[in-house]
Parts: sequence; structure tokens; C-alpha cells
Amino acid sequence: MNDLATFELGQAIFNSQWLAAGAPRAERRDGLGPVFNAASCDSCHNNGARATAPSDDGRLPIGFVMQLGMANGGAIPLGDVLNPAAIEGYSAEGHIVLSYRVRDVRYPDGSQVEVREPHYQLHGPRVSALPARTLLKPRMASPLFGTGLLDAVPASAFGSDQASPGRFGWQAGTRSVRDQTAKAFSREMGLHSTEYPLDDCGDDATCAAAPEGGEPEVSEDFLHAVTLFQSLLAVPKAEPLDAESEAQGASLFARTGCANCHAPSLPVEGIDGLSRIAAYTDLRRHDLGDGLADRRMDGTVVDSLWRTAPLWGIAHLPRGGHFGLLHDGRARSVEEAILWHAGEADAARATFMALPKAQRKRLLDWILRR
Repeated sequence: MNDLATFELGQAIFNSQWLAAGAPRAERRDGLGPVFNAASCDSCHNNGARATAPSDDGRLPIGFVMQLGMANGGAIPLGDVLNPAAIEGYSAEGHIVLSYRVRDVRYPDGSQVEVREPHYQLHGPRVSALPARTLLKPRMASPLFGTGLLDAVPASAFGSDQASPGRFGWQAGTRSVRDQTAKAFSREMGLHSTEYPLDDCGDDATCAAAPEGGEPEVSEDFLHAVTLFQSLLAVPKAEPLDAESEAQGASLFARTGCANCHAPSLPVEGIDGLSRIAAYTDLRRHDLGDGLADRRMDGTVVDSLWRTAPLWGIAHLPRGGHFGLLHDGRARSVEEAILWHAGEADAARATFMALPKAQRKRLLDWILRR
């Protein structure tokens, strides 16, 4: 099969609804669940984009995932993800109630802007049995475009100073596009592959014993095709600014210190005719302070390192509502996202806040054209 045919197969699988094992006319698309978050890749990453934002009243989009961990190690009773849906005959693992606490941030010039902090409550019979040290890791589905280009960045370009396990995911927890794809099939859809041969059942023996759709459920040719499809998704182009606005915005981006982590340029290898990309990330992990850190169920803050999120494609965020930026979608605008930066980004945030209002707007407008 040539690359075009493989790409088209991957696109078809990406957009397909998977069905429970044994469902009639499922062909090779069965094995969903028994617990899951979504029945298709496109449900969370519509057209390869990031998930839509949570609503002001706390309604969560399907592209929101509550990952779980265990502080100080140990097995996670529910597995790596809280699955809020289940196929017929099985029970979902629980559901999430989201609420916000809102506060005002005051600039040195007297201007104010509102920021909101999310708080999560987990409900359900199995959730109530989780120990207090269970780590809650709320995550929005990231955009998929440009992943193939990020995969082509040599490791020497971003180093291993933070001992990153990979280059994808909010905390750089996955090694490659293929690893990211197989992990999502397993954790969010309950579909195993040769990479992740078990469903994300935790210690639930009933879940683990559910009928399977094949061995593996995501065949090698399917996994390869979906990986290739994502790897070749192009970064959408933004409408360019005039030369003066572009130069002023780039200068402010560098002067505030934003470019120290959101590096405007990275080298790539093995791509004909291309030697550098403008992803606006250093692919490294950084401590952004307690405000953005993950927490245990008892509210204890856990030290968290975040991969610098690429800014390319931000111009194509939906303009009809909130953006839902940062790892948990709390930030309704680029400005609000900046104001949440602390820790290693303290100085950059403070410099941004000290800018005259007109310059802050010029910088924000420039970022929104990446």
C-alpha cells in the first residue's frame, strides 16, 4: 500500500466509530471498551484540532480526559484514565463535576482581568474507594497537526536536562506519534494493540474479562495508518500580519522572555526541503508553579513539569466561544493563559504585566496569528 492509500485508510479509521466486540457489521472496527471515553479519534480531535473548551457552567467536552496516578507510586485501581462511558452490560468508572473559582488579577497600570481556577469532584461507586493519595491529572486533547514535524526534531536540539520521557503530551510522556496513538487507543477507547496489549481496566476483573474484538483489536496496519495520517497533518496557516506589526510582535515576544521557552525555531532532520520549523516550543519540560500543578484527591499539590506547548496553529482556535487553553482548558484567552504562568515563567509573566496596555494587546494579537 502506498503512502496516499495508507493516509486515506488512516483518515477513515480516525473518523470511524468503533463498536463493541461482536457487534453486527462492525467488520474490523469492534472491541470498543468495555469502558471508554470516546468511540472515535475524531470525537476528541475533530479534524486534528484540540478539544473544545469546557463551558462556564462546568460541562466537560468529550475531549477532556481525567488521567490518574498514584502519589509515591503504586497500582492505580481504575487504571490510567477515568472512563466515564461503557458499552452495554458494563458500568462506567465514574463521572466528574467541574466548578470554577474566579479571581481578579490587577496589572501595575490598574487594569484588571479575570482568571478562573478549576476544581474537580469525582463521583461513582468505584471512585469513592480511591485512596486520598490518588493523583488527578486533568487533560485536554491536544491538537495533532504538526506532530510528524515535531517527531523529526533531533533529540540534540532540546536535550535531556529535564529527563523527559518523550516529546509528546502535556508532560512529554510519550515517545513518538505511534506511541501516542497506541496509548490513546488503549486508555481512552479500550482498544488494545501490540504496543499496549491490555485494556485500561485497573484491578477490575470483570472489565479485563470482557470479550475482545480481535487479537490485537487495533491491527498493525490500522495502527500504522492512523499514525501516518496524524504525522502528515499539516499545520494550518494563519493570515499574516503586516510587516511592521509582525516585527513589533516578534520583538515583544522576545523581550518579555516568552521566546525563552516558546522557541520560534527548531531544526528538523530527514524532511526534504525543510531544515527548520516555527513551532514555538523548546520541547522541554518546565515547572510553572503550584497554580498549574496537578493535585491529589485530598488537594495536596504535586510537583509538575510541563512540556512547552507549541503555539503554531493557535490562529485556528474557534472564535465563537472560549479557547480552553492550558492543559485543563481553564484559560479562556491567551492573556489568561499567560497570567497563570509562574515558577520558571515568573519573570516573563511579570514583564508582560509591566508592559503598557497597548503593547500587551499588540503582543497578544501577534500570538493569535501564529
